[in-house]
Amino acid sequence: MLVPARDVRGLPDRLGALVASRLRRMGIEAEAIAREQRAMAPVVVAPTVDRSVVGIMVDFAKAVPFHLETGRWNVESLAEVEDGLARTPCHAGRPGDGTIFPDQRAPALLRARWLADALPQTGRVKNVH
Repeated sequence: MLVPARDVRGLPDRLGALVASRLRRMGIEAEAIAREQRAMAPVVVAPTVDRSVVGIMVDFAKAVPFHLETGRWNVESLAEVEDGLARTPCHAGRPGDGTIFPDQRAPALLRARWLADALPQTGRVKNVH
């Protein structure tokens, strides 16, 4: 997610709403969003469990200027950049984990986690690349 770097100290309090907004833009079902928000609470800032994910976040941050015309962007254009970055192939984790595309993998994981009981057994997606 891309948001302006304002009130960084207040980010934990806003994170649930920011995630919900992004998930709605991705077309995630309301029930899955509500369950994800409940699971996120309370937000705690702590050291990372996986530094490779932080590395991807740094790579994405470095790529942002290439998606924005200097001096000609606004808060709304950040959503477009966010969508573009979500289509960027990523590899994080252990060797052999493979490459994923966030715009495909995140919805599959959320639906499997929060809506598995509502999905038909024959239509489940196990692994999306």
